[in-house]
Parts: sequence; C-alpha cells; structure tokens
Amino acid sequence: MNNAFLKSFQTLRQVYDERAFSAIALNKTLANCKNQDKALVTKIVYGVLDNDLRLEYVVSRYVRKMPKGDALLFLKIGVYCLMELSLPVYTVVNDVAELAKLSGDKRTVGFVNATLKSVAQRAKDFDDYPAEEVERLSVRYSYPLWALKKLINDYGKETAEQIVSYVPDNRTTVRFAEPMTAEQIEQRFGAEAENTLFEDAFRVKGNLPSGTIATVQSLSSMAISRICAALIPQNGDFLDCCAAPGGKSVYIKQLRPDANVTSCDVHAHRAELISSYAERMQVSLNIFCRDMTEYDQRWKASFDAVLCDVPCSGFGVLDNRPDIKLFRENKDISELMKLQYAILDNCCRYVKPGGSLVYSTCTVFDNENGQNVRKFLNAHHEFEAGSISLVQTAANGQSQYQFLPHKDGMQGFYVAVLTRTL
Repeated sequence: MNNAFLKSFQTLRQVYDERAFSAIALNKTLANCKNQDKALVTKIVYGVLDNDLRLEYVVSRYVRKMPKGDALLFLKIGVYCLMELSLPVYTVVNDVAELAKLSGDKRTVGFVNATLKSVAQRAKDFDDYPAEEVERLSVRYSYPLWALKKLINDYGKETAEQIVSYVPDNRTTVRFAEPMTAEQIEQRFGAEAENTLFEDAFRVKGNLPSGTIATVQSLSSMAISRICAALIPQNGDFLDCCAAPGGKSVYIKQLRPDANVTSCDVHAHRAELISSYAERMQVSLNIFCRDMTEYDQRWKASFDAVLCDVPCSGFGVLDNRPDIKLFRENKDISELMKLQYAILDNCCRYVKPGGSLVYSTCTVFDNENGQNVRKFLNAHHEFEAGSISLVQTAANGQSQYQFLPHKDGMQGFYVAVLTRTL
C-alpha cells in the first residue's frame, strides 16, 4: 500500500471524523513520516480539505448515490490527485483502490476503482459546474455558499471572486531576531529565501531554520504587531488581551524591548503556550490566565495601548486552516460577534486617556470587523478613530484597514486603531 496515501487518509479521517485541527493532525503525521513522503502527504491533506466542496461535487456527477464515510474520503483523495497533481492515472487509481481495502468490503473497492476510472477520463478539464453564477463560484473554488454571499454583500461580486480564487504563495514566512539577509539564509540553512515588505521577514522554501533566532509568523500577524508597537510610548505599558499562542506579544516585545508587555488568554493551557513561545524567543512577558470579558478593577486605565485580537471565524487564514470551511456555519458568526464585542467593550476600560485601543481579527467579514467597530464608537464617545502607522502598506494613515491576499499579498486580517480622548 502506498504509504503517503495511507498517512494522508489517516490524517484526513481525524479531521473529518474527529474535527481535529488540520495543522495539528498533519504535524503529528509528518513527525512519523518518511522524508520522501512528507511533501505528498502535505499536498494531499491540505489539497483535499481546501477543495472539499468541489471534490464532493465532482464525485456527485459520477455516482448514482453519494457514498458516505470512508468510501467518500477514498474518492476525494483520488479525485484530488487526478485533478490537481501530476501523478500517473494508473498509479492514483490503483493506489486508492488498494487504500479502499481498508474498508474490508470488496464492493467498496470495486466502486472506488470504477468511479476513479470514470473521473480520470476528464479530470484535468472538468468544467461541469452549476450554471447559476454564485453557486458555480462556490463549487469551483470550494467556498461555502453562505460565506460567498457574505463576501459579495461586503465587497461586490468582482472582489469576492478575487478573494475566493486567490492561490497563496507556498513559501513560509519566517522572521529573525537578528539581522539577516536572503543570501545569508540560503548560505546558512540551504533554503531558498526572498525578501518581504518587512526587513526582518523572509519567504523561505526548503529547509526552514530552527532554534531561537527564527520563528514562523505570517506577514499579517507581523503587521498587527508593528501597528501596536508604533502606538506604545517610551517605556510604555501594553496589553495583549487574547494573546495565545503568543506570536504578536513576543514580536511586539522584540520591536519594543523598553515596553512592559502583558499577555493574557482565557485558557491555562494556551497561556502556557505563550510562556513557551516567549522562552524560546528569549523575551520577558507578564503572562496571565484571564477571561477578558470580565472586568478587573486593578487594570483600570493602566495601559498605553491595548490589543483585542479577538476570536473570529478565521476566513482570512484559510490557506493554513482549510478545515474552517468544513465546519464553520453562518449561525456561528452572530455568536462570535457577541464575544468579540464583549471583549472590546470590557478591555477598552484598561486604556489610559490618550492611549490606543487596537481591534483585530483574522477574518474578512464586515459583521465581525467594521460593524463591531461602528457599534463600539456609537456606544463609547470617549473613543474616536485613530491612525494606523505602517508605512510599508496601504493601511498607513487609515483608521481601519482590511488586508486581503490578492491585494496586499498577505492573509486577510482586519485592524482598527481607536484613540481614547477622555
């Protein structure tokens, strides 16, 4: 049996059946994979998850009755490999049929084998998508219909299509705590590297550097950190309200070593993640396990800048969390908005007069972003729109900004800066 196909199936099964986080499940699998299988396993796992809706639709065009469970997963793996990877057809069909033997049912093996042979005849040029335009876009780009409709409402159809059709760079963004150049990275670590808009961050391909001098962090996350760092006065106090796993807090402390940085998370195990991150990167943070929807009188007007990087639907980071598209539902948005506003409404009281409140998410929906900010400003007249300082981007000078992959070359984060005037 093809080991890469087996490992991919086992990982995907955890995600579909147990709702495991794709990145965590995949990392555990890769730790027990042969080096020659790792790239293919990664492609299949992320590829199947990212294309789930489309793969299921393609399967539906070739069967009389939709299979369920493992049988459907066998077919999704096979269809993805036939449509998107440069593997020989006979290899894919045979290896997936062999994989289907795990079902213990000869009929399932025969069904999978016959279906994949049919799909293979036109896999590379399949275009039998729904006729209705919005539904077609949803299926073609495997983007939930409810979410696509929200994008169209927020941005218009043209921009919505650009968002859902964007194919991200497969390089990993790494930043360094010491001065480094792309040439030095290539010489020192044997990894291809290219510069980014931030001088301490590089897109790398190949063997990633390890140790305490480097860490993986997206450009959008770095952008939020830099926006916050610019708002902290000399020797100022900063609060990161929903900080786990700690990337932004750590980077802010590295950018502003004079600042007193406090980091919080509601869950103890996630607060420990912040501590581990800070220790690895050799920075000192004040870390608390705290529910940031509950007021703490001791922190009243204590911080020069407060970041509310709130829990959100995550539709701005689908490139590394494709499982979000599988399980997130439209009804979740209203509940998330209540939590987001509760955190913002509470933590604004920790900002000193003249200080700054930063609201951030990693999603692209106005409900969770601009709508929350507008509601907040209508209710809190002691705050007004502030100004973003990030000269490398189009966000510079704006009071709020939505980063979009196709436009800004980074994940879909939202940020708003609010100033406390009273």
